[in-house]
Amino acid sequence: MLRLVVGTVQKVLEKQKGIQLLEVRTESVAGFKMERVLSFLQEDYKSGDLLLINTTAVRLELGTGGYHFVVGKVTQPEETDVLPNEWGHVMKMRYSPWQLAVDSVEEQASPYHHFFVQEDLSLEGTPVLIGELHSLLPVAVLALRKKNPNTRIVYVMPDGASLPIALSQHVHRLKAIGGLDATVTTGHAWGGDRESLTIHSGLLAARHVEHADIIICMLGPGVAGTGTSYGFSGIQLAEVIHAVSTLGGTPFFIPRISFGDQRPRHYGVSHHTISIINRFALCPALVTIPIFGDERDEILSRQMKTIEVGGKHIFIKRKVPDLSELASLEKGYGLSFSTMGRNWQEDPAPFQTAWMAADFVGNSLDYIVQTVNDVPHLPVSASTLEGLRLYLTRNEAQP
Repeated sequence: MLRLVVGTVQKVLEKQKGIQLLEVRTESVAGFKMERVLSFLQEDYKSGDLLLINTTAVRLELGTGGYHFVVGKVTQPEETDVLPNEWGHVMKMRYSPWQLAVDSVEEQASPYHHFFVQEDLSLEGTPVLIGELHSLLPVAVLALRKKNPNTRIVYVMPDGASLPIALSQHVHRLKAIGGLDATVTTGHAWGGDRESLTIHSGLLAARHVEHADIIICMLGPGVAGTGTSYGFSGIQLAEVIHAVSTLGGTPFFIPRISFGDQRPRHYGVSHHTISIINRFALCPALVTIPIFGDERDEILSRQMKTIEVGGKHIFIKRKVPDLSELASLEKGYGLSFSTMGRNWQEDPAPFQTAWMAADFVGNSLDYIVQTVNDVPHLPVSASTLEGLRLYLTRNEAQP
């Protein structure tokens, strides 16, 4: 299914870097509609412009926020570059009608090409916080920034969900308030401060081009699921864990935990998390498990038992922060914290878990600097992560 329609621009409602919100009039046999339409193109719109619009997701009632997307102007008098770049020729969204050339950090014309010809280029122990839900990005970033105000935090976005990073209001806001220092878009995702062809070079770009002290790698908004253990966007995070580990980084994993989602497969620990860490992630990661101090702990214990017995990953447990911590972060952020249609008051568990994981990452920096392997490109080992777990649990500052 691919639904297209021609619409007429009425006015520009909002304009930010990389994205514009338009009011567009469309016609059908049922009459006309005033539609809200997003454009990622760097061009000016005026009342009366005719646009070709993709309406597919809204017609299927999918979670795009009620927006259609501009394909392009119907009447373009001459060839126009609506997404200009400087020197790159690597194509993203390849062989689709919307393919575009980007300035990929690895390619031969890149001023950073010399980094990526080094066979032993490493993350040098850099902690990488990995999570499935984009809605948890602000809590993770703000928790890190609060305790580590002078660190460089870089967000790496894979291509398992939305492709244009400009779609993320959280990224816009976090960059505006100084929460994020830079962004990298990998694979077919595009629009970050840096572009990369793979998740591996994207992580390395975060470290060596953007000088990240901490990397956050979460999917963009708009994940997909099919109710199976094989068909969901988050399965890509197994590859992220592998990349971080083999590149000599320190992988921290945020499990997807909810007690507000009444679907059995997502109640407590989501089956997405169980699938990733129990079966598909072949390299060890440090997985944060919250302690709530009530009956929820028993539910989590039963769900995690088979995974912990496997001995593949290192699990670190801690009492969750008080809800006042979330309230304080949200107040300073200026936008609401919500996930899967629920705010943090209705379902605090996912946000508390993300806060804990971020706090552990922030507390690990000194240890990682002091203990990084003399050959830092070697893959991280379970014994190294166990040593970090012991350090964090012995030295943690209670929330």
